[in-house]
Amino acid sequence: MGLAVGIDLGTTNSVVAIATPTGVEFALGPAGERVHPSVVGFQPDGSVVVGLDAKHQRVDFPATTIYSAKRLIGQNVRTPLVQLALTGLPYAVEEGPNQQPLIVIEGRRVTVPEVSGHVLAHLKACAQRQLGQAVTDAVITVPANFTDAQRQATKEAGRLAGLEVMRLLNEPTAAALAYGFGQHKDETVCVFDFGGGTFDVSLLAIKDEVFEVLATDGDFFLGGDDIDRAIAEFLAAEMNRQLRVDPRPDAGLMTRLAIAAEEIKIHLSEATAAEGTVDGLLHRGRSLSLPFRLTRPQLDELIRGYVDRTIELTRNVLTAAHLEVGAITEVVCVGGSTRVPLVRRRLAELFGREPALRINPDEVVAQGAAIQAGSLSGALYRGGGMATRDAVPTAALSPLAHGDVPWAKAAAPARPILLDVTPATLRIATAGGYSEPILDKNLPTPIERTRVFTTAHDQQTRVVIECGRGERKRFAENEPLGTLVLDELPPRRRGEVKIEVTFRVDTDGILHVRARDADTGASCDADLTILGAPTRGAA
Repeated sequence: MGLAVGIDLGTTNSVVAIATPTGVEFALGPAGERVHPSVVGFQPDGSVVVGLDAKHQRVDFPATTIYSAKRLIGQNVRTPLVQLALTGLPYAVEEGPNQQPLIVIEGRRVTVPEVSGHVLAHLKACAQRQLGQAVTDAVITVPANFTDAQRQATKEAGRLAGLEVMRLLNEPTAAALAYGFGQHKDETVCVFDFGGGTFDVSLLAIKDEVFEVLATDGDFFLGGDDIDRAIAEFLAAEMNRQLRVDPRPDAGLMTRLAIAAEEIKIHLSEATAAEGTVDGLLHRGRSLSLPFRLTRPQLDELIRGYVDRTIELTRNVLTAAHLEVGAITEVVCVGGSTRVPLVRRRLAELFGREPALRINPDEVVAQGAAIQAGSLSGALYRGGGMATRDAVPTAALSPLAHGDVPWAKAAAPARPILLDVTPATLRIATAGGYSEPILDKNLPTPIERTRVFTTAHDQQTRVVIECGRGERKRFAENEPLGTLVLDELPPRRRGEVKIEVTFRVDTDGILHVRARDADTGASCDADLTILGAPTRGAA
């Protein structure tokens, strides 16, 4: 049997880790990197490069170098937020089957799970090279507010990479697991996850090895990409003002400015001002240089709206959990965007204390995923002696040890118990444009609910039910989820046919539907089509 790893499949970067009896080890890339860029470059000869090599070619080949794919995975390409996100991408995206986005690479159409599959395959190869053993299984993390389609698409990416996805683990839950497992804590923590493309906030009660999510909220179009875009727009305006060149219609110029924007953001996380020149701006055969200066107060103004949104969602989740700020014992920061000083300042203002800074926000999610993978598989890697620079040694992992580890035989191995919740309300359309909730937000998973549906016309053999996701009473104001079709019903008079439909959300957060005739108990044909979900052979 191969080894099981934990993978944080991120928008900007990804991390792969494995639990050992004494700590978590991170699989390194070819250049010794622990954090791997989630970038895939498609070469003219048909080959693919991933990670640092792909990131380095973004400027030269913007139309064939795919980044931030996580923002598109499992999305309905017709939604306004997706359409807005597409305006800032240098590569082409079109609508595919089931309204899922397809990326166009020199005439070839590639699904987003294929792109993410390349990233996962790269991480798998790095782990196998380092561990000297086959890697077959993985726990992959996803944002807590990911939809059913996004979760299905992530599992499909794992399948394409040759991985058996043991579990999809919500990122805040993974971070809490890394923070508290084996520490015998009795705390209520806020996990504030502000990554490259998504934002999640979850409140968890940690009691020994039980990790219970009390409430969660988030926005899967809110992240560091938005901060980068704000800075890139500032640079574009400066280029237009200083050089009389508008770079916005030019994908190559905007890619170069976006890369510079990310570097400026990182610099301003430590310094109070960033000043320099963006070189290599090719325009009509000329190489231009753009001098710039951006101060931290200027950056704060550029991104204030995004940060305000994260604080608003954090207040919402406190309200949903019926908790006061004073009940939170620790604020755990996850994701590179939490390094932005304005973010940490606003968190300190909200909670009356500085957030935890001892945890690496780039690695904590993968660390928790690795702990869960080790727990589910019951197998730990013996450790590669990577030294402290390349490992996170922690006594918290020792309860996972088992088998021939001498000091672990005295007691039964501990296993974390993870109790997660539904991220949004599942609704169905009703008469007059309204909706009715089936599964409410923040219910513990796995969970199921059964509803009885009937026919509205004589001899009706088919019932179509529109499903949505959200908290609004009017159906159109929620996010469309898909269509449930009950087919081949017995042709009877109106109201005589009664079909029991059971909606079940599993531990991966994926929705399943089954139906049966309430009178006979016979199974009925129930087909739930989720918009944006992957379809085999979509490209």
